Amino acid sequence: MNIGTIQDTDTLKVRMKRNRGGKPLGEIEEGFAATLTAGDTFLIGGQIVKYEGLRDMTVEVSRDASKKPRVASFMGTKFATSTQLSARVQRMFTQTNWPELPPHTAQWLELQCKVSQLPQPGRLLVESFPHDGREQTVIYGFAGRNGQQTLGLLLTKRMEALGLGPLGFVATDYATLIWGLSAVDDPKALLDPSTLYDGLDTWLAGNAVMKRTFRASATIAGLIERNTPQARKSGRQATFSSDILYDTLHKYDPDHLLLDITREEALRGLVDFGRIEEMLNRINGRIDHRKLARVSPLSAPMFLEMGRVPVKGDAEERLLAQEAQRLMEASGLANITPPPSDKPRWRVGF
Repeated sequence: MNIGTIQDTDTLKVRMKRNRGGKPLGEIEEGFAATLTAGDTFLIGGQIVKYEGLRDMTVEVSRDASKKPRVASFMGTKFATSTQLSARVQRMFTQTNWPELPPHTAQWLELQCKVSQLPQPGRLLVESFPHDGREQTVIYGFAGRNGQQTLGLLLTKRMEALGLGPLGFVATDYATLIWGLSAVDDPKALLDPSTLYDGLDTWLAGNAVMKRTFRASATIAGLIERNTPQARKSGRQATFSSDILYDTLHKYDPDHLLLDITREEALRGLVDFGRIEEMLNRINGRIDHRKLARVSPLSAPMFLEMGRVPVKGDAEERLLAQEAQRLMEASGLANITPPPSDKPRWRVGF
């Protein structure tokens, strides 16, 4: 019942908590549901609802418009953009007008030219701007989804080493969006090929992308049973089981066959080194960096993309330290001087 499993996107029905027998509001993907915690709000069926919990494979919600909602988008089936199609799109960007395109699309591109600029053939456009309390960086590489996701992995690793505090990234076929605590002032230093790949294998080992790949490999191999005669495990249950197995094998048996398969699948599927090398050779150091005051029209759709990859690192520690300092100042504890002693008699922690 499990050997040869084809990975598909599972969905869960969304219902009001006090109306379990009523008509569902709609469906969301298990991957999106697994990221929700009690109190989170999201948009579905034209209304803002609050996540209450998961019961009998149904997402229970209540109405709550008091918080900014997340958008429950769907991953769907993605086809990689070829290098020929990417080159054709960039050649279109060299035009001054686009009479062959629908009016709203042409206006969208014209607005991009006014706010920033369009990516040009043989060059790499990088945009930096603040949004939603974070510093955003968008790299328009046109390297396909796998290649752009690889670029996100490589750049966030490099940003972590430089102390820029990356918090996560999301990739599309044409660009990578990275958000963090500090602004990127010199993208050329980030995209230096000689330092881009340093320590990638070690960094990937603890990344969410590798764990996602391991889950698929372990399910297909039968190590994680999704189908049983009694019931079918939810995606949340399978993810929980696979994370435990991955961490155990990585710590105690790093040469395990399944980890070798996971690395091979990640390098060939989710991670695509060849497209990044092709992109770096194509631009040959020619980078256009635009610092903007707000979101650019070409980057706006990326904020609605699903498949965001969190980055665990120094940024979380910095956020915790800032929040602790803010609470200390708000409570007045920051002005209290501890008694003189080699070993403090008390301490305040959060």
